[in-house]
Amino acid sequence: MADWSKLPDDLLKVIAKRLNSAEDYASFGAVCKSWYSIFGDKECGCSGLKSPWLMLAEKKDSGMRQFYSPLTGKVYELPVPEAAGKWSWGSPYGWLVTLSTHFDMSLLNPITGIHIPLPSLHACPYMNVPEKSQSIDIFIYKAVLSSSPSSPECAVVIIYSDYGRLALTKPSHRTWTLLESDYGPVEDIIYFDGSFLAVNMSWEVWMYDVSGSEMMTIRFAPAPVVPELDEIEYEAKYLVEAGGEIYMVIRNLYDTAEDIPYMRTWTFSVLKLDMSSKRWEDVEDMEHSTFFLGNNHSFSTSASDYPEFRRNTIYFTDDYCGFLDIPRNFDMGIYNFHDTQIQHYPVGHEALSVFSAPLWIKPSFS
Repeated sequence: MADWSKLPDDLLKVIAKRLNSAEDYASFGAVCKSWYSIFGDKECGCSGLKSPWLMLAEKKDSGMRQFYSPLTGKVYELPVPEAAGKWSWGSPYGWLVTLSTHFDMSLLNPITGIHIPLPSLHACPYMNVPEKSQSIDIFIYKAVLSSSPSSPECAVVIIYSDYGRLALTKPSHRTWTLLESDYGPVEDIIYFDGSFLAVNMSWEVWMYDVSGSEMMTIRFAPAPVVPELDEIEYEAKYLVEAGGEIYMVIRNLYDTAEDIPYMRTWTFSVLKLDMSSKRWEDVEDMEHSTFFLGNNHSFSTSASDYPEFRRNTIYFTDDYCGFLDIPRNFDMGIYNFHDTQIQHYPVGHEALSVFSAPLWIKPSFS
């Protein structure tokens, strides 16, 4: 009987180059360790469009992680030991930003296993990093990338502390640079057209231009006029780029009056920024876009490129900050913009984790 694990690497590379999707690669790599190791070869990367995956919560005492693909409706299990016991944030570039209990951060490609260390948070004396690891959950709220780490210009920005402050670094840097954030706590941040855009609790959007030798902070757009709703207990704001346009998504949540889950999403509303007048307009139809929000760099896809995702929908995960020892994989699902109904994901509710929340990521081999 043939031993498939003994196939020469050259032959495996020939096979791998003929694969067309990340799902094919996941099935290919699941055969054995020698087949999976081919992922580390850049020549074997799939160059086509990568359908977003939902990375599920970590199972206790396991270095394996499960990824749900809406394209196939299947769950793929891959070895990601470098993410074990760490907080993670997803991105549309295929990389995770991870944070250990010692406040060490890194970039990790969960498909190839490539790992790039970032400066420790302790390397920045003005960040006031807490001493206890239990405070991580409320100290780092989100991390986003400007691009894939394969680009020399790749930058990482985090939202940290109870005051929603910002800090920036690059893989080649030795420390973190604190960004000016005296305009109120930041709730979300994205990278757009060469700059980072951040929305604060006052609904204002500020631009951080980090492309030149000197960093500039500019008020990019004033706050929209939003009616108050008595039924809403809490509002979370996100920024999303779709088709070259900027959108603000408001996630409305209510108190469940229970310990777990503490809150649940009730509805969403979407605003679009008129780039010429810098005014926000109500959106009644997201046209052919799909948004991915939560424990990841907010991003979008087009229904023409990714027909497996429903257009005019928001795929969201549980990303509440500041609630210690509460599992964060209850409040997630698919919000239909037309009928305002929420459909829950078919997977991801079994493994409960207080730090390893499910997140969206677009697989990448570079």
